[in-house]
Amino acid sequence: MTSPTRVFAVGRHASLCGTACLLFISLSFGQAAIQLSKSVGPPTTKALVSGENFPADSEVNLYFDQLRVGQAATDSMGAFSDAPIVVPKSALPGRHYVIGKAQVEAKTRFLVRANWPQYGFGPNGGRHNRFENVLSPKNVDKLTLRFKYAAPAGLGPPVVSGGMVYFSSNDGSLYALDADTGVVVWKTSGYGPAVADGLLYFMGYDYYVHALNAKTGAEVWTYLSQDGAWGPVVSGGMVYVAAVATAGYDLAALDARTGYLWWRTLIWATPSMSPPSAADGTVYVGAAGYLAFDLLAVNNGSVLWHYPIAVSSSPAVVDGVVYAGSADDNVYALDATTGSLRWEYSTAKPVYSSPAAADGVIYAGSQDGNIYALNASTGALVWKRSVGYFAASPAVANGVVYVVSGNGNVYHLNALNAKTGVQLWKYILRLEPTDPVVANGIVYFGSGDGYLYAFGLP
Repeated sequence: MTSPTRVFAVGRHASLCGTACLLFISLSFGQAAIQLSKSVGPPTTKALVSGENFPADSEVNLYFDQLRVGQAATDSMGAFSDAPIVVPKSALPGRHYVIGKAQVEAKTRFLVRANWPQYGFGPNGGRHNRFENVLSPKNVDKLTLRFKYAAPAGLGPPVVSGGMVYFSSNDGSLYALDADTGVVVWKTSGYGPAVADGLLYFMGYDYYVHALNAKTGAEVWTYLSQDGAWGPVVSGGMVYVAAVATAGYDLAALDARTGYLWWRTLIWATPSMSPPSAADGTVYVGAAGYLAFDLLAVNNGSVLWHYPIAVSSSPAVVDGVVYAGSADDNVYALDATTGSLRWEYSTAKPVYSSPAAADGVIYAGSQDGNIYALNASTGALVWKRSVGYFAASPAVANGVVYVVSGNGNVYHLNALNAKTGVQLWKYILRLEPTDPVVANGIVYFGSGDGYLYAFGLP
């Protein structure tokens, strides 16, 4: 019979051997390390993992924090490359670790951000942050004021990217604030911000399109548009700008990295009324005025089609369909390729604001005081809710629709259940607010009272 002392000795020997073996692996192969093809992104980001100095010819398990998300096989030198992982949909905004384990362990950081980088969220103008996973119908009633920043005058709609919130003020300034604290990082002159690949694009009052380093504000390039314009939209490596000309409007396509003009066209109609939307290389822009009324599709400088409706806001382009509100009291759905009518839905008054599109539903606010939820395929009414005078474009995120309404004296920011229209929360304002945006668990909006507001959970 083996004595208890002998058993203890064997166990201790095995433990020392295991430690020595791991030390030998570390000394022989160097410190294990992993690298990511992307280190910042929203939930569901696809990234490639590479590693070195792991045990040779072994399996490396890959984790996102504690959740196993993939595996890789090392070669005879203990290396592997381009192992795919997907950031979990449930990953909350903030810092996380991607970890590789195989006898030894290595880890590197991944920063989760669910930004709202352009006016319509993405270039297609859908106004749906599909990455938001903090606020939901279950907790949005707990929203509280995180900060408010006072600017000298009324504000334009904000965008959020890279830990910053950008917005313009009626005093002519464009501000860059820390998105968590509301502290000003820098400011310049301009309006209509959009962020992509580390650059901030906007229009200057000097008629130039500007591209700056989004973190520092350092200028990268400028382009003279020759006319005033709405804020740009960035899509597929291009910056599209619709100019507000008195005898028609220009539509220009610029290289996003260099500012090089790829094409420009002058469309003899009425001035553009809003920033354009873009999808699959085609630009969609509305016009409304005294000379003509059109929703146009332009590709490579040529008009593909136009539809005779007065569109005062950016359309939403989703799954091959263009959705737009019109001054003739209707919401329209048009085929994105041909411009043919899919359906139309009549409200009692004009639809001036941009629609939002999420999960097969179109959300549109009418001047009749209602927000309408319409089936995206058929135009059938899903629900409608009376919210009062409709003052801005809605935003949708994680089952919640954020809607601005008012009566001219008192305004509300409402949070509605996206499936039912039931009101979940509201905040009362004195002056008209801008379109709200939702990013990283925070609702941002500007107001005519000169404040940028940020609401989040306690």
